[in-house]
Amino acid sequence: MDKLKNFIDTNREAFEDDLLPEGHFERFEQKLAAPRKSRATLYSLCAFAAAACIALLFLFKMPGGTPLPQQKPVASQPHKCQMKEEIEELRLYYNMQMNEIISQMQAMYKQQRIPGSEELLKETKRVLTDNYMFEETVLPTLPCSNDALYAMNQHYSTSLESLNIMLEQMEKMETNKKVNQK
Repeated sequence: MDKLKNFIDTNREAFEDDLLPEGHFERFEQKLAAPRKSRATLYSLCAFAAAACIALLFLFKMPGGTPLPQQKPVASQPHKCQMKEEIEELRLYYNMQMNEIISQMQAMYKQQRIPGSEELLKETKRVLTDNYMFEETVLPTLPCSNDALYAMNQHYSTSLESLNIMLEQMEKMETNKKVNQK
């Protein structure tokens, strides 16, 4: 290090010259590597690839899409039977609840025959058809686990909520008819 410092001190005039040899910048640019793509372009390409992968995953998961290979359940036979019983009990419970609401709606329709209530009864048939399709197509594919019970609760509680809303609408129509008749 001391030798380098001594060399610089003795040749100070050569180092103080600000001008570089002619063509220095051109030769330096030729030695540089080709410019790389900007990081923003690379990030956007990665984001596009990730979005495409997610879209394909949703495509496979949607009904009618290409099915993904299924893993065989590892559950033991007694546990599987117990879950099937719970699933069946849950299905019966919700069906009883829905049938009770529909019978209330039918009784109200027979008593009053309020305009618009017939359309509500037709919608109840659509809800029942959706539940039948769920029981025939989706329910057999669900694993015998708590996930199946959760999916059933979600589906049936939505159907039950829809029927309750229809019943409330029919009750409002009945009260409005009574108010208008007075």
